[in-house]
Amino acid sequence: MDINWGTVGISLATNVGLAALLSRLFWKTLADRMLANLTARNQQTLAGYQHELDKMIMVTKVHFETEFSALKTAFEKLSEVRLTMGTLRPTIGFTYEGQTKDDKLKDLWERLERFKVAYNALLQTTENLRPFYPKDIYGSLEECRGAAYLELTQVMTAGDETFKSSWFQEAVGT
Repeated sequence: MDINWGTVGISLATNVGLAALLSRLFWKTLADRMLANLTARNQQTLAGYQHELDKMIMVTKVHFETEFSALKTAFEKLSEVRLTMGTLRPTIGFTYEGQTKDDKLKDLWERLERFKVAYNALLQTTENLRPFYPKDIYGSLEECRGAAYLELTQVMTAGDETFKSSWFQEAVGT
């Protein structure tokens, strides 16, 4: 039996080439599948992170808006207290001819009632909204509320000292 070495060489070269081509195709397909799986997992992981980040941003935004709204409401009430407190013992006041002490007291009690309404609204608001702003701000609001309460108490308990110069001088904030 004669072996045709040319045919064997061609056959061997063809089979080796075909095996190399099939091997390359196999590894490329395997690599593509592995890459696709890895990409899909990475996209899922990124989507999960994005979802968590979106939740954090939403919570932060809602927290900010809630805190801002609480502060705005509290400071509106505080402003009303401050404005009405200034009417209790004004540094400049006008009287009309024939005005008696009783007339002045009646005027004062009307102003005091407006102040009490504003003070009570401040008290209710700061307590109701307390969980929605920081402790240091609550402390500052409490300090202001305490000063307002002191003024309220001093005006209500002044007795015969009402409208005397010492009564005006002891006003909170002077």
